[in-house]
Amino acid sequence: MEKIVKKTTNFKKSAELRRAAKGLALGALMTFGQGFGEMTHAAPIIEASVTGGKVQGVPSDTPGVTQFLGIPFAGNVSGENRWKPAPPVKAWEGVLMADKWGDQILQDVNKQSEIPISDNGLNLSIWTPAQHTTDRLPVYMLIHGGANRLGSAAMKDLYAAQLAAKGVVVVSVQYRLGALGWLSLPEMAKENPSGPKGNFGVLDLVDALKWIQANVGAFGGDPATVTIGGQSAGGENTVALLRTPLAKGLFKRAFIQSSFTGFLPGKVVDFSKKSQDNQKAIDNLFGRETTLADLRSIGSDAWLEKWEGGKETLFGVMAGAVATNQFFTIDDYVYTRDSVNLLQPGDFDGLDIIIGQTADEYTGLRPNDLKMTREEQEKAMLSAIRPHQVGNVDEKVFPLYATDDPSEAYRLSLRMLNDYMFEYVRVGAEYAKAHSKSNVYLYYWDHWPPGKDQGFRRAWHAGDNWYFNGSIRADKPGQLPWTDPDFAMRDIALSYLSNFVKTGDPNGNDVPHWGQVTPQSGGQFLRFHEGGAAMRTSTIYPTRDAYLRKKVLEGIGMTEADVRGEPNR
Repeated sequence: MEKIVKKTTNFKKSAELRRAAKGLALGALMTFGQGFGEMTHAAPIIEASVTGGKVQGVPSDTPGVTQFLGIPFAGNVSGENRWKPAPPVKAWEGVLMADKWGDQILQDVNKQSEIPISDNGLNLSIWTPAQHTTDRLPVYMLIHGGANRLGSAAMKDLYAAQLAAKGVVVVSVQYRLGALGWLSLPEMAKENPSGPKGNFGVLDLVDALKWIQANVGAFGGDPATVTIGGQSAGGENTVALLRTPLAKGLFKRAFIQSSFTGFLPGKVVDFSKKSQDNQKAIDNLFGRETTLADLRSIGSDAWLEKWEGGKETLFGVMAGAVATNQFFTIDDYVYTRDSVNLLQPGDFDGLDIIIGQTADEYTGLRPNDLKMTREEQEKAMLSAIRPHQVGNVDEKVFPLYATDDPSEAYRLSLRMLNDYMFEYVRVGAEYAKAHSKSNVYLYYWDHWPPGKDQGFRRAWHAGDNWYFNGSIRADKPGQLPWTDPDFAMRDIALSYLSNFVKTGDPNGNDVPHWGQVTPQSGGQFLRFHEGGAAMRTSTIYPTRDAYLRKKVLEGIGMTEADVRGEPNR
């Protein structure tokens, strides 16, 4: 049986230790100079008072930036607290030494991570370059990815000290995962008729936003200038926060990486259907009618035991049974039918948005050694579009991805799905810009990170994280074999994102101009490629773009005039 390692929090009350930490930070600055990017403070904030008590940070690996790791923003969500709004933080005595990653929230054990897993995983980590609480720097709330069933703030490609050094307070947050975050059951409507009936992971993110409003000022951040963002599930959850009334007014900008569906219809389902489907799934899993009380009685250790002698844990089989594809539930609390519809005029008024995809989302999410005959490739393309997306392709797609190489046939079958998703996101971005008073920028990440199977993986899913978060390092283990174009791309990506978090506009003197998606722009976007960036109105395959865009519009029941906000003639 796999055990959950319980984290022992290290509290320090010693004034001498706090002075030593401040000296460490100052010493690092004296050794390395004035720091990376735009911040040149001599002595960053080391200690802060937050909800629950005092916390003490330590120097990050970037001069001028202090990190506070594992600060709890909500309480334990085990036992009777499962499938309810998280309880408040339990106050601590003395000073919490925030020098280690907080526990990962309950999930399957990651063999590459030694960080403890527990139900005390609702914590966040902060990187701040601020010297004074009056600095009021813009804030970026970073939401990790992982299919809403794994992940944490400690993921290597989310280490955001260099992004913070550009003048941004970065707050990286965790939230409930798998069935523990996304289960819906009919019994929830009886237990709490006017409350949440699912979407508990989203409630955690709303709690994190409220924590930021109340506490980020202690780290030199400005609660009135918050950007939310993330990649993959983090991107989907960013869109989810755009959809819920509970988050309204808690942020003003959104940075959305690889959300797959963007602002068009996606992973949303009515409570009545979701709860019935979930109830049937868990009843089948346990072989009997199963109640919330039954599920809450399952101990934390048992969630990570192998289920019925198989290869998967109970956590894994539950996540697969109830949370796949349909994460967000219209429960008339977190979401309403009106709130999930982002295709209404004015939905994005007053917001600044960046949204985009990588060019090869699926090559890193699928096996990389398959081969396909032409018939197998064609069959795969016809069945590629997911049930939660609108539209589909037909036989006219075949010549657009034709090849006589069996390995390339497989890769192109994945590329077709990715190209479709880019047009999906692109149409939604254009629509949002045309129908709201907002700033909307679109990107297409076509820069290939280095490493194994680069020729197959190319611009793979999550590869852009390393660059936007400034997580690339030349001299640390666990990194890829970065080269000059990668460092150049990191610097460009960091500038764009930090500019955007500060002003709502990614542009600045040190980067190529990034134009908005406007009705007059032809759906323009910024292409990141080989260490540079340039505006384009199509990928290098405009015929593919045009065909797939047509299929997306047919699926959503729109015309080009609808997207542009023009009257149909």
